[in-house]
Order: sequence, then structure tokens, then C-alpha cells
Amino acid sequence: MIWFTADEHYYHHNMLLFRHNGARNFRATDEMHKVLKQRHNEVVAKDDVVYHLGDFAYGPGAKSWQQIESLLKVLNGTHHLILGNHDHIKPFDYVEAGFQSVHTSMWLEDFLLIHDPAIAGVIPDIKVIHGHTHGLGKRLKPNTYGVSVELTDFYPVSFDTIKAEWV
Repeated sequence: MIWFTADEHYYHHNMLLFRHNGARNFRATDEMHKVLKQRHNEVVAKDDVVYHLGDFAYGPGAKSWQQIESLLKVLNGTHHLILGNHDHIKPFDYVEAGFQSVHTSMWLEDFLLIHDPAIAGVIPDIKVIHGHTHGLGKRLKPNTYGVSVELTDFYPVSFDTIKAEWV
């Protein structure tokens, strides 16, 4: 099965200051990490594929590939990263950490996978699955589908669900 998620912001303590529609009501990053990991592994099987659409990790705990590797080792699935504005280590270091591939954007079937959905306003004929907008809404435009964790109760979303909900 194929899954999508975005804006996990592992190690990003300042995310606790943002109350995107009440979804980040954690007392500490450890609590946030526990929920993210648990919910990820509740739905994603070991042989599934996961696309992280940006902002996987940021801050002091995300400065090296070894720290990213420690996160990926406990998350089920084969992981691919679409870089976000808070993914600051070198792309090949993400591969060293365990991501199978790293991109700025990519196509999957007839969907564009990208972090920031701004292109959807410029090219309205493309279907865009994205992160970046956090709690602003799952369908900002008819041709977009947001998978930021604040929108999904911190669970990854299956490709089948996105296709079924697309109108």
C-alpha cells in the first residue's frame, strides 16, 4: 500500500507553540514523537511505501543523518522524501539515513507530489498532493489535497483514500 504524510517536524520544539486548530496540543516533543510514531505504525505495514511530503525533521535533533536514521528505523515502510522548507541536511545524507529517494517534487500516476502547493494556483489542471499548509484545510483548492499531520489526526493517508475522496 502507498501512504502520504507531511510536516511531522520531528525534533522541532517550536511546533509546540503553534496550535493549528488545536492539533499540536503536546506538552513536549517527546510526547509529539510518541504519537507520530505510534499512529504511523498503526496503519503502515513494514512492506508499504511512504511518501513524506516535506518537513520531516528540524532543529537540534535533526542536524545529522544518524539522527534521521534513528527515526526511520522505528517507522514501518519504505520511505521517500519530498524536501520541504525545514529539511536542511544534504539530500544524499537523507539517503544515507534510510530514505530510498529524495526529491524536490515528483509525479506518481497523475498526481504531483510536492511540499508547498503554490503551483496549484498557477497550474489548475494538475492534481497536487502536498504538505506545508498545516491546519489550513485538506482541500485548499479543488486540485489540491493536503496531508499535513494536523489535518489527518497524525496518521498517514493512503493513496486509495485520496483517490476516493478526489472530486
